[in-house]
Amino acid sequence: MRYYALRERRGVERSKWSGSFHLDRQWGLPGVKCPTCRETWAGVGYDYPSVDLSSLTERRELERAQCVPWEQFVKLRERVLPLVPPGAVVEPGTGFGALTGRAKGKFPPVVIHMPWLLLIQPAVLARLKGLTGAIPVPTRFKARPGVADLVELEVQPGGSIRGVDAGNPCRTCGRGDSEMPLPPVDEMSLEKVPTVDFARVFRTIVVVSERVLERLGRDLEESEIQAVDVTSDRSKTTVAQRSSVRVSS
Repeated sequence: MRYYALRERRGVERSKWSGSFHLDRQWGLPGVKCPTCRETWAGVGYDYPSVDLSSLTERRELERAQCVPWEQFVKLRERVLPLVPPGAVVEPGTGFGALTGRAKGKFPPVVIHMPWLLLIQPAVLARLKGLTGAIPVPTRFKARPGVADLVELEVQPGGSIRGVDAGNPCRTCGRGDSEMPLPPVDEMSLEKVPTVDFARVFRTIVVVSERVLERLGRDLEESEIQAVDVTSDRSKTTVAQRSSVRVSS
């Protein structure tokens, strides 16, 4: 099975898609001040829109952006952990609940944002039936009717990227002592291959299997999205290359 990172196609002079967001998330764990490594930090990318925190007495505290001492963060995380999916990575900055905020303009069938968020139009959702690794969650944007009825795909952690090393993690908060830059997408390859069709191989990197490209090929092409082969052996012809979606190897 081959895997691909998705990115906006380069060289598009003038896109026909005018959609834009002002995003927020219903809840999120705060950033943290670590007493051991002295770092003040919060991660991005590990979000779980299917997780509902409305039953927690601490939900108000999780609705505002803040930075807290490590002990306070641990107490909040302990309240959240029983509600998250198995295998979830939960760290400072992890978000929960549906995407909120405002949206305007015209959106394509498939939307990549920031680029670790993956959203699709409801009409596309049926084509993903039977594929694994993603939970569809409707967004809650404020917008004109029909403008942004988008569905966010909650993609679970799985697999890993070759050469990405955060150094020796702090024994308290887990943050690496050296944050290595990600390789360019064109040079990226998987070290550990996922076992599902959608996988978050790094905080900000989602990969999809060739089965996803087979189902969504025309939608990705229409959306001005390119698929970049991140499988270690890139020499073989794939189903993606035989379909309409543009593939970079």
